[in-house]
Amino acid sequence: MLSPDRAAPLPRLRLARVALVFALAGALGGCFQPMYATGTPQAGPGLKEQLSNIEVVKIEGELGNEFRNDLIFNLTGGAGNPAGAPYKLVMKVKSTSTYAIVNTSSGLPEAKVVRVSSDWVLLRAGEEAKGPVTKGSAASSASIDVSQERFANYSATRDAERRAGGTLAEMIKAQLAAYFVKQAGS
Repeated sequence: MLSPDRAAPLPRLRLARVALVFALAGALGGCFQPMYATGTPQAGPGLKEQLSNIEVVKIEGELGNEFRNDLIFNLTGGAGNPAGAPYKLVMKVKSTSTYAIVNTSSGLPEAKVVRVSSDWVLLRAGEEAKGPVTKGSAASSASIDVSQERFANYSATRDAERRAGGTLAEMIKAQLAAYFVKQAGS
């Protein structure tokens, strides 16, 4: 059994550790800033306005059209593609798929991974010949179970492309937001 003299320092030591953790958290709390915070000039409403001033140029194909709609919604919050915007976003979208799991006894695939990728370029409207303001690429993937039914596989593949395209639209929005925040900070 501990003597009363040895039992007292343990709670004080724990209290000191807790106080140290809170002191460090308070000191580091000012180092982090949410991208969409409203209290800074480079983020918040200004960033949302900049993102909503990007016209997304038409993308070929059914997947491209769905992806474009997702991206327009993400950038403008549902206000639609802005006509006469100061920026134009030009991109190409492609979808590939690979079989991830093949049954060794039957030789038939059991799972497939669908990958949607995009290379994009942000141009200043009216100054397209000067080259891109910024550019980037992103990719997203989704997996599906493969069925023996052809239509079920087609439908599942289209659904996986839509899911991956939605994630890809969020990624490109984040890349554009990071560019605008960086520009405002410099």
